[in-house]
Amino acid sequence: MSSSTPKVKFLLLLVCTFCLSILAHAQYRASLRGTVADTQGAVISGATVTLVNTDTNNTMVTTSDENGIYQFNGLAPAPYKLSAEHEGFKKQELEQVQIIPEQLNSLDLQLGIGGASETITVSGTTMALDTETATLSGTINSNQIQHMPSFNRDVFQLAQLAPGVFGDASQSGGGGSNRTPGNQGPNGSSGGSSIFGTENGPQIQSAGGQYENNGISVDGISTVSAVWGGTTIITPSEDSVEDMKVVSNSYDAENGRFSGAQIQVTSKSGTNQLHGSAFFKASRPGLNAYQRWSGVGSNLAGTPKARGLTRDNNQFNQYGGSLGGPIWKDKIFAFFDYEASPLASQSTAQGWYERRSSTLPQLRPAVLPQNIFLSRVALRQQAALFLAPAHQ
Repeated sequence: MSSSTPKVKFLLLLVCTFCLSILAHAQYRASLRGTVADTQGAVISGATVTLVNTDTNNTMVTTSDENGIYQFNGLAPAPYKLSAEHEGFKKQELEQVQIIPEQLNSLDLQLGIGGASETITVSGTTMALDTETATLSGTINSNQIQHMPSFNRDVFQLAQLAPGVFGDASQSGGGGSNRTPGNQGPNGSSGGSSIFGTENGPQIQSAGGQYENNGISVDGISTVSAVWGGTTIITPSEDSVEDMKVVSNSYDAENGRFSGAQIQVTSKSGTNQLHGSAFFKASRPGLNAYQRWSGVGSNLAGTPKARGLTRDNNQFNQYGGSLGGPIWKDKIFAFFDYEASPLASQSTAQGWYERRSSTLPQLRPAVLPQNIFLSRVALRQQAALFLAPAHQ
């Protein structure tokens, strides 16, 4: 009986996982709306409009209302195929439709007079338009995330590419993001903690505000720290991100709480096709550039090292991969991502330190056989041993 108990528990866990996966859905907020009309501009009511997610074959069907308007809600950031048909008109198909994630999209359809067996197919990519909102935003897609450099493979480093935000991308002595002027709180990811730091503050500012006013969410769930605004406690691996949208101003009330930029990350999911990735990145001091200024002597002749210039001396590797695909084709999908970044290095920094002798303890040689105590001070693997008379 005892030997069968673990098997029963495992089977129950497996059944619960499959049952819950059917009910589990990511909270997508994108939608698609448009008008179905004929070539003269007259609206067509009762037209059948079909939207198909070509990654998962998920199909949604709706009918245009009396004003010729159709709408689809809760759309994932994926490629779609859109078609519209009505009796007495040619069927129209758009094979590659791209939407802007996490917002309302607009795409009007035009049907020509003809038989129902006739079909007009548009094979090129059709981009939905942002004519329904007044937001200023930019979207960094997965292709850009995979091919554009970002320190520590931190996807939030790319948020400064969006319109309406400012970020100078300056690096600190440890190789991580340097805090922009006029801000406080944690910096961005550093060379020591990588993306696994407790808090990560993307250094971008919107409309002249501080970065602490920014909001950050992953799949519609806020990940902002309870201590610092504009700082996330979760930094996803780049291989797990489908896209990142940055809204810099004039956003809807649903994005409330923060008055700055809204950083919205959407994670990847499995599809009907098995797909994956693998990566290895080596960070070495010899590949890093010296900083241009490091105090007096920086502009003198000689090698960078002789002039006292410093550079990031962190030496670490980053490796990992992802795998996604169908568990039950057209029904259940899975996606897995892994990333590791072991680190064993030291960072070099400069500063002013007080050296007055009055601040140092007065140490005298011990007189044996008096009782003595030992005090050991270790600094960078160097130890100093001091002997002093014990207190009476």
